[in-house]
Amino acid sequence: MRALEDLRVQVLSTQSRRYIDEAIAAYGAGAYRSAIIAIWIAITADVMYKLRLLADQGDRAAQAAQRDLDRAISSGDKTSLQKFENGLLAQARDTFQFIGDREHTELSRIYEDRNLCAHPAYSRGNDELFSPTPELVRAHLSTAIDALLSHGPVTGRKAIERFEREIRESSFPQDDAKLKEYLSESYMHRGTPALRVNLMKVICKSTLDADHDDYLRWKYTRSARVLQDLRPIEFEESLKAVLDARQDNLDDEGLFLLVNGLCQLQETWPLLHAGVQHRIEELLGQLPIHDLVIRSQLYSPLPPEPIRSFLITRLGEAVMSTSDSRYFNQFGSPDPDLVPHLAGLVVDAQSYSEAAAPLGWVNSMSEEIPLDGLRTVLAAYSRSGQARTSILASRQLKALRAATEHRPGFADAWKDFEEKMAAGEDFGEPPVVPSAPTAAP
Repeated sequence: MRALEDLRVQVLSTQSRRYIDEAIAAYGAGAYRSAIIAIWIAITADVMYKLRLLADQGDRAAQAAQRDLDRAISSGDKTSLQKFENGLLAQARDTFQFIGDREHTELSRIYEDRNLCAHPAYSRGNDELFSPTPELVRAHLSTAIDALLSHGPVTGRKAIERFEREIRESSFPQDDAKLKEYLSESYMHRGTPALRVNLMKVICKSTLDADHDDYLRWKYTRSARVLQDLRPIEFEESLKAVLDARQDNLDDEGLFLLVNGLCQLQETWPLLHAGVQHRIEELLGQLPIHDLVIRSQLYSPLPPEPIRSFLITRLGEAVMSTSDSRYFNQFGSPDPDLVPHLAGLVVDAQSYSEAAAPLGWVNSMSEEIPLDGLRTVLAAYSRSGQARTSILASRQLKALRAATEHRPGFADAWKDFEEKMAAGEDFGEPPVVPSAPTAAP
């Protein structure tokens, strides 16, 4: 059970906090009916405060609601004011999306209990006087704060429109750590549960939108990964809702977008129907290798299993189709997790070009390759007769050295390698290659 002070400090509006203070004082004095009435007053005050803020910001619906309210107040029109109060929660949900369906239901219970507390004589003849328990008051207090009072004046519709605009702008964070801070502070921390869920659904759907270019879809995918980390339970529910509605109707292009987007998340594969899983496996086995390379399927980060294994089985084809770094686009370089598999291709090479091509891919990840990954590649080179006698492989190795020698510890590895090669010896231990695929003939 949370302390009352911990609940109180979560209320953002100073005005609403005053009413909550009254509710807490009434609760402490055992005046439980008064406490519930004060909680409802805090709810109405909070909604009206947010409406006025939105009206000041130019929101037309909020301006219209403010005009109607001010007109009723000025004229003392009690009927209109009562009508406004009766529809307050519906307006907060439907027009401004301050709350969702669940919050509407929970806050409506407070409204019903407030009516019983304010008008006890209106109970049916044989009913006893409504006597709320202290547990009910605390439950209503927690509900009011969690559902409404602890959230800023951000409408779900406006917030999602703002996100859709910001994700297309150059200022959208490129670093995942900064993206996490941005989404947390701008949407998750200040937003209502309804906003969070709706935003998650919009992001998941956008990863499947064929009208977006690859780069924009990747921004949505990165956002989905961050939101999954920030709000795992809410995100999985949103992800499941989107997949259940879309997955069975995806054509091959849609499946490819699914693999390239939401399948970057560990949670996605178990949520796919068996038929969809089989279609993805078949698609990745038959898709032209050019599409796998150019459309970033083997770039960093690789998707989780089992899609990772589906892709790695075609690594040999991908490497031989192009080893030139110009084919690696804005998504970055191949995933460093491919290093052991690339080393295996070097060891198993049956021609000079087969030995050189994997080293081209290694060069494309020279800034990300770990030291043990470099040692694995050098060990493979030292044990490959095709690589050691290939001019093309030698050029790739020189380029790799120039790109990595400045990194801490790498110069020593290159020196050890050079000494072993000059002595005609193998470098290091034989590379351990996990199920390394063979190069295409």
